[in-house]
Amino acid sequence: MLSPSATSTLAAATHGSGQGSALVGLSGELAATAHTIAQAAVVALIVTGVAAFYLLTCLVWPFGKCRRCHGEGKFKSPLGSAYRHCGRCRGSGLRLRLGRHVVNHIRATRGAGTNTVSKGNKK
Repeated sequence: MLSPSATSTLAAATHGSGQGSALVGLSGELAATAHTIAQAAVVALIVTGVAAFYLLTCLVWPFGKCRRCHGEGKFKSPLGSAYRHCGRCRGSGLRLRLGRHVVNHIRATRGAGTNTVSKGNKK
């Protein structure tokens, strides 16, 4: 059996003394902060990758099915067998994807930003 003085010495050696425990607590907080920052960076990287993949997909396949007519381009009349064209897609059955709208906006903004008049030739 250990004496009380030996027990306190073991506790101080294994759990740290007053000054060492403050450093252990600080390093634990830094490790937790670094772990949280690393998780946020991984999530941001995944979200960026998914967005880039979606925009690439919209470059290859810019059109999707019209949501109103489900890609058919027409509606059957309620009385009989007559059809009418879908007003939203104008009978094509297609719609421009949201990502393609973003790509078109980026292209238009970049094209509008180019300067056709050089700085030396201003009139």
